[in-house]
Parts: sequence; C-alpha cells; structure tokens
Amino acid sequence: MYKNNKSQVVSWLALTWLFGAGFIGMEIYEFHHLIMEGFGPDRSGFLSAFFALVGTHGLHVTSGLIWMAVLMFQVSRRGLTSTNRTRILCLSLFWHFLDVVWICVFSVVYLMGAM
Repeated sequence: MYKNNKSQVVSWLALTWLFGAGFIGMEIYEFHHLIMEGFGPDRSGFLSAFFALVGTHGLHVTSGLIWMAVLMFQVSRRGLTSTNRTRILCLSLFWHFLDVVWICVFSVVYLMGAM
C-alpha cells in the first residue's frame, strides 16, 4: 500500500477474502455435519453456546468479507486515495481483531471443550 501499487493491494485483499470465505465454508460444513449427526444447538447447553459463539464470529467474518469486497471494488476503481487508505487500515484492524477473537474462541471451545 505504501508503494502506491493498487493492483498488489487488491491482490492481497482478494487472497485474504478467499481465505476468509474458506473459513466460512468450513464453519458451515461443521455446523451442517454436527446437526446431521444429532448434535444441534438444542441438545445441550455446551452445544447451544458453541453454535451461538462460533456463529456470531462467523457473522462478523462474513461482514468483514462484504466490507473487503466493497473495498476491493473501490480501490480498483478509484485507486489508493487517502480515504481508501484509511478504510484499508480500519478493515485491517477489524480483521486482526477477529483473528484474536478466533484464537480465544478456539482455545475455549475446541481445546477446553475436548477435555
């Protein structure tokens, strides 16, 4: 971004978008698999909390993907304006916050839930 190379910025955003979409795809697969095996949110308190917590995180990732898609379009059309640079920085903060939240969710739900 600091080299004013908009195609490189859009490429990195697109790669990040693909990884995020893959993550959402895995969450949807996991939810579907659990429900088909009879482990829906109505089965226990743990599963109810699991679906609520992981689902809420997934909704935030989805909103980040929408934001990222809009930003890719804006950067490719208008370039790296000062407004777009600020938006990219805000998106970056949001996306990295989601990473930290996921590490916490994963540690509590998956690692401690397996104990």
